[in-house]
Amino acid sequence: MSQDLSPTKFSLAWLWAVTQLVRRDLKVRYKNSALGFFWSFLNPLMQIVILTIVFKYIMGSTIKNFSMELFTCFLPWMFFSQALNDGAVCVAKDFLLVRKYAFPRIILPIASLTSNLVHLGLGFLVLFAIFLVLPVAFNIYFLWVLPLLAIQCCLTLGLMLLFATLHMYYEDIRFLLGSAIQLLFFLCPIVYTVDQVLTSERLSAFWKEFYLLANPLTPLFIGYRTALLHGGEWPLADYFTYLAASIAWALAVLCLGLMVWRRHQWRFPELV
Repeated sequence: MSQDLSPTKFSLAWLWAVTQLVRRDLKVRYKNSALGFFWSFLNPLMQIVILTIVFKYIMGSTIKNFSMELFTCFLPWMFFSQALNDGAVCVAKDFLLVRKYAFPRIILPIASLTSNLVHLGLGFLVLFAIFLVLPVAFNIYFLWVLPLLAIQCCLTLGLMLLFATLHMYYEDIRFLLGSAIQLLFFLCPIVYTVDQVLTSERLSAFWKEFYLLANPLTPLFIGYRTALLHGGEWPLADYFTYLAASIAWALAVLCLGLMVWRRHQWRFPELV
């Protein structure tokens, strides 16, 4: 980009570039697909049906309204996992752009994050439509989703920057990332609730506290579920303390990701 661009024109150029990349990603993802964007609805619904059958009817989960409890956390989880997988290869995928043109490389992971955010929005539309059928009363606590999502986006973008940079040097990163994401799924309160963790007699107080503080996704998923289904009745007395820990994690990871990205991005054209 030219150095004589005004701040306004520079911002508009960024926005235009991100918009074009997002449009391309959305078109490519559903190219030659008969159902197109409907897969944004069908994918989470099918997985939730399978998980409900396994955990509710086979393993006998005692969680009331299991499918909806799962749905409210599974959507942001899908956003997180898919964004990480896409972000890890975002530079390698667009190697022709990286080699031929000089532009702020950070546009690539931002566009990848944004396209997955669009899919999350479509998923939430399905969730809210189900709320109308059940019915679930819409209330002010639904707005808690916005700051929770902002925290998750900061955390996700930071991780995307780290893994995208590492992937330029080690292609094994994407395979390691896939395994790590599968493991992390069961370390988050998605198919179970935080109450089941806190009331477990097999875990000491130390490990329960560690569970809440070490994984920044845990307070976020607790928040999604509470805001959408339980009217802001937080299951933890010190919930906002744990949320503050998630914010600290997200900012630290984002800063680290930006530092690593800025240090290595100049080498991307020769690495792709």
